[in-house]
Amino acid sequence: MFRDLSEVGETGGLMWWWGGFECLGKRLWKKTSLGSGHFPGARTCCAESMGQARKRHGAEAGTTRGGGGGIWIIAVLVAAVVAGGVGWWLSRKPEAPVVPVAEAKAAPAPVIPPEDKVHAGYAGSASCKDCHQAAHEKWMTSNHHFAERMPDAKLDGPAFDPAHPISHGRQTSEAKLDEKGLMQLITQGLDKSKQSFPVRRVIGHDPLRQFLIEGPGGRMQAAELAWDPHKSEWFDVYGTEDRQPGEWGHWTGRGMNWNAQCANCHNTRLRKNYEPETDSYHTRMAEMSVGCESCHGPMKAHVDWQATKTTQAAEAKDPTLKPFSRDQMLETCGACHARRGEVTGDLVPGESFYDHFNLTVPDGSDLFYADGQVHEEDYEFTAFLGSKMHAAGVRCVDCHDPHTGKRVLEGNALCMQCHAGGAPRPGVTKPAPVIDPVAHSHHGEASAGNLCTSCHMPVTDYMQRHPRHDHGYTIPDPLMTKEYGIPNACSRCHTDKDVKWAMEATEKWYGGKMNRPTRARTDLFSRAKLGDPASRQQLIDFLKQPNEPLWQTSAVHLLGTWAGEPAATASLLAQLKHPSPLVREAAARSGGVLALEGDEATRAALKPLLEDPVRSVRVAAAWMLRDTVDPESRAGTELLHMLRIGADQPIGQMQLGQYEFARKNAAVALGHFRKAVEWDPNSAPFHHDLAVALSASGDATGAIRELQQAVKLAPEMAEYHYKLALAWNEAGSLQNAIASLEETVKRDPGMGRAWYNLAAAYAQSGRKQQAMEAAQRAAAINPQDPRVIQLLRSLR
Repeated sequence: MFRDLSEVGETGGLMWWWGGFECLGKRLWKKTSLGSGHFPGARTCCAESMGQARKRHGAEAGTTRGGGGGIWIIAVLVAAVVAGGVGWWLSRKPEAPVVPVAEAKAAPAPVIPPEDKVHAGYAGSASCKDCHQAAHEKWMTSNHHFAERMPDAKLDGPAFDPAHPISHGRQTSEAKLDEKGLMQLITQGLDKSKQSFPVRRVIGHDPLRQFLIEGPGGRMQAAELAWDPHKSEWFDVYGTEDRQPGEWGHWTGRGMNWNAQCANCHNTRLRKNYEPETDSYHTRMAEMSVGCESCHGPMKAHVDWQATKTTQAAEAKDPTLKPFSRDQMLETCGACHARRGEVTGDLVPGESFYDHFNLTVPDGSDLFYADGQVHEEDYEFTAFLGSKMHAAGVRCVDCHDPHTGKRVLEGNALCMQCHAGGAPRPGVTKPAPVIDPVAHSHHGEASAGNLCTSCHMPVTDYMQRHPRHDHGYTIPDPLMTKEYGIPNACSRCHTDKDVKWAMEATEKWYGGKMNRPTRARTDLFSRAKLGDPASRQQLIDFLKQPNEPLWQTSAVHLLGTWAGEPAATASLLAQLKHPSPLVREAAARSGGVLALEGDEATRAALKPLLEDPVRSVRVAAAWMLRDTVDPESRAGTELLHMLRIGADQPIGQMQLGQYEFARKNAAVALGHFRKAVEWDPNSAPFHHDLAVALSASGDATGAIRELQQAVKLAPEMAEYHYKLALAWNEAGSLQNAIASLEETVKRDPGMGRAWYNLAAAYAQSGRKQQAMEAAQRAAAINPQDPRVIQLLRSLR
């Protein structure tokens, strides 16, 4: 295994600390699979592999400066406690023989009920029509009804007849009808040749429609070419991004696979049914499209009871019905309108969101802006949880008709339901401030700037043609644009004006009101994302205050950067007892990273969470204790279930590898790591992690090869250069190690461990003056670390 450069040579065998495999999923790169969320099972909707163009390589690697605890898809693979501190890299030769942890000998009890039993409880949307005619008619016009369907000559004919040539990227495709009148897309396939592909299904309706093409092994793939029914034209959902066959995000790749990325939210009670042995699918659903039972749950028992009601008393109540609370309704919507990870792969309306998903939240990554605004394709649920509207008791059904999905009122009239005064609406717990839109917005009544949504729900276009409102109800703050590049609604509209103009306008109109708590929080979170050391204590203080659970969760993720420092660790572990499962889960992940480094206090604090009442929390604890968790226990079974349902994606294979590696099943782990790289060769983090596993297995040459590929794919990533330096040193090539360390500090001057190792390397090569300068840089970053102090003394 790679060793810290200071383990050998003239520095006296000093050991440096290692914070583990920190954040390798910090940004969603659209052409690659990594970066879809924080946790095993993280959702990557096919739409997320579209839209805003990104580089080919995978997500950023974590460093001492960036959100290491916030995202932990690639968590600690190997670490140990040594000589009074956390060791850097484990020695290649362990003191004791490597013995795999005993695994379950029998198949554990299933986490979800059998498919046949589940689907037998569904009656289908047509069964609702007779008794609920008005609601059914509304639903028939909705995007939910049209979420997925078979091709239709009336709806889809204009897209194929007459034939349409489609220029995109480096090719010209064609949409047309064949001699039998069947819809065909003629475009570049996996082998790079043009082929004619029959259209099997359609997903989406308004504002765009995508077409599904059948592939081998039960697959269906979402074509990159989509139809705009408003403009009656074809377009490429990738925009100008020219993806090529073999890339994860190409329409033939796993990133655009319907079974894994689209089907769950476009159908009713879906089971993906992936078979890893054959790399194939047997996907089934209770009903195609988002039917009535997608939101109301299985209703066959209700239909059967209704069929017998003529023999019952008129006042009899249906015992099969269980009305949902407003929060249950919200979480039912959130199941599909959220960026989240799959925990069970089984959508059950009415059950807790947190029993089936882990939610992606604002953290150290670029998925959200620090004020909570969406950045990548984050949907609505997360932003809404952080809003004042949610805190006041507002829920989806207050603004949206649940059967059409449309707003119940248009324009400012929707907001004036609450903000015109009077008693709060039923279910809303806090009175809304009375607002005069013209006086408040300082825009004329007929102006777009007078619309509440223009300022507080700005629109972002996804998939080129799909405008979506941010549901965080944030307040435009040009100062945060100036300081941290966070967009503000003023500048979104007034593109001809600079930020200074927007700042002057808001200060003139609102004065001291701009210095609100949300600005202070945004400033703190922005600095924490940048690794500002001063933000550590401020985050600790923030966590002591009563905050909305979403913001408490974000602070936990950000504080995870400093996991291992006593005060930060104590603060993180205290959050393991928070009443919100969202916070407990985050604390398990961010603070729990120390468990894999052998910290017994952290392991002891995590163990009670294996019996937490909420599944996502149990699974988070099991993941952080994966080296020893009993696979036959409830939490262990749930963890393995989650890992297995994600095994059809590269990140899933990487996570399975991490699980096996932690349990000392190195050969099995390497098989998973290699498959991840094979399925997504353009992902730098996967090459990086395979390198770590190869190094731990004694293959220094292979480790160097994979790290060189990671550096090639992501040359700006300091972490990869740093690990390459360690690999060169392990192979006995000090000069190559020095060159890689020099590249590291060039890209991240704030990486103290790199300066420390560079000083050690210079000293070993006899370059004492340069060694002293590098050691002084390390001391400036980590002045209290005893190892840095000892290194400086040894060089004097």
